[in-house]
Amino acid sequence: MRIIFLDIDGVLNCELFYKGNYRDVKKKLKKSAKAKEIEWEEYYKGQLCSDRITWLNQLCRETNAVVVISSTWRMGKTVEELQQILGNSGATFLIVGKTPYTGYERGTEIALWLRENINPETHGCNYYDFYDYVIIDDDSDMLLNQQEHFFKTDNYSGLTPNTCYKIKRFFTRKND
Repeated sequence: MRIIFLDIDGVLNCELFYKGNYRDVKKKLKKSAKAKEIEWEEYYKGQLCSDRITWLNQLCRETNAVVVISSTWRMGKTVEELQQILGNSGATFLIVGKTPYTGYERGTEIALWLRENINPETHGCNYYDFYDYVIIDDDSDMLLNQQEHFFKTDNYSGLTPNTCYKIKRFFTRKND
C-alpha cells in the first residue's frame, strides 16, 4: 500500500486558484454557509481546485496510492466526512485515515500515524521500515528522516503536474 499524506491549503488550493481574492472569496463563502444561504459542502467545494483534485486522482490511480489527511481540515471531522467533502469536490481517491493532532510539527504527527497504523501483519514490515509514502505539503515542518518522502508545494501554485510526475517516479523508484 502506498500512502500520500495530504495537506489541503496550499496543495489543493492556492493563490492561482483564488486569483488574489483569497480572503474575500473565503470570507464570503464562510459567511454564506453560516447564514445557511449555502450548504457547508458548497463552502468546502469553493475552497478546492478541481484541476488539482483531478491531478491527485490520476496520481492515486496510477500509483495505487491511498490518502491520509494531515491538513488542519481534519480537525473536528471524521474520515468519512473528509471523504464526503473531497468527494463532493470531485475526489475519487480513497481516504484511509487522518493524522492525530498533537500540537507538534506535522512531521511528528505523520510519524505517529505510521507508528500506530503500519505493522508486519498488514504491511509486511515494521513502521520504521515502511518507505512507500509521500508527504505533500506547503509547510516544511517535517522530520529529517522524512526528507526524501517530502514533496513541497508552494501556496502560489499548489499541486502541479510536475510535482505529481516526481511523486510517481518516487513511488516507482525511477531516478533517471
